[in-house]
Amino acid sequence: MSPVWRGPVEITLRHLEILQAIVVSGSISKAKRALGLSQPTISQQLAKFEELLGAQLIYRQRGNDGQLTQAGEHWFKVAQSVLGTLDQATVNHKARLGKDGVELHFGTTPSMRGRFMEKAATLSRDIPGFSRMEFVWALGSAELVEMIATHRINCAILSEASVVEYKMSIHMVHLFNDKIVLAVPADVDDAALVRTLNRLEHDDDETSPLRNYVEVGKEVPWKSRSEHWYRQRMPRAAPYFSCMTHQGAVDIVAAGLATCHAPLSLLPNLPNSVRDRIKVYDLGEYVRDAVLVMPKHLLTLRPFAEFQQRLSDWVIDEYSEAHLEQELLSLPELRIAAE
Repeated sequence: MSPVWRGPVEITLRHLEILQAIVVSGSISKAKRALGLSQPTISQQLAKFEELLGAQLIYRQRGNDGQLTQAGEHWFKVAQSVLGTLDQATVNHKARLGKDGVELHFGTTPSMRGRFMEKAATLSRDIPGFSRMEFVWALGSAELVEMIATHRINCAILSEASVVEYKMSIHMVHLFNDKIVLAVPADVDDAALVRTLNRLEHDDDETSPLRNYVEVGKEVPWKSRSEHWYRQRMPRAAPYFSCMTHQGAVDIVAAGLATCHAPLSLLPNLPNSVRDRIKVYDLGEYVRDAVLVMPKHLLTLRPFAEFQQRLSDWVIDEYSEAHLEQELLSLPELRIAAE
């Protein structure tokens, strides 16, 4: 790779990309995913960069090797500026001088599939100027932020809290407030659920769906809240099943095997074959503000500006509380208490 700066030190774009990925990811080991390189290769490249500069950039600490030195702070700002400028120039060139148009790289979590994916794909075809659209899935918002920061994707739906530190360079549109809901097999009787929530029933059948729940992967930011809820409200339920995604967890619930927590925003994207076999209860807890994000400089290009406007308008309408909560039930113990 040609050096960015010739002189006593030859710094390449790869050096800057590696430093940025380590800082954004939080550690050398986590940067593997963003860079597509092995951990030894990343460590070697970082060491070479530090050798060229004659300065340490990152403190090496077990479990936290992403903390910057004073020199690291300086070169991280340089990396953000240089790589951001290069990305903007490349996109502008393709939009204004290229023959094929610009590419849309859209990131989201698996729960935003189904109708949402269909709409986003349709808009990319309807709006002139896009030459290609790529969907990229991530298990959580933190991974999507990492992809945005390292220019792996240029548009995403994620949690607002995860992208606060990038507000200066990222354009955000608020879409909806998401809730945690309890998914239960449709054939579970409300009375049985009431007895379970009030600890009045001691079901010895360990295969009962009310004795089992699905634990969703560690990437879920509200996992500890979910575990606490089960300990307090359904203490006899065990996390027999474990699953990487909320959609997979709900599939297990639909099979009549367990209960699970899931985001309310998942419901519109479930196939009817699954939706008809579950009941969904309101727990009264909001877990995130969902936002549509893209780098601010892309809004100067008509295809991106129009895509952002039309998709956000559609999502705000389709995922409004009025639509999402149509089939949401109150927990039966609360309903009975009110009576």
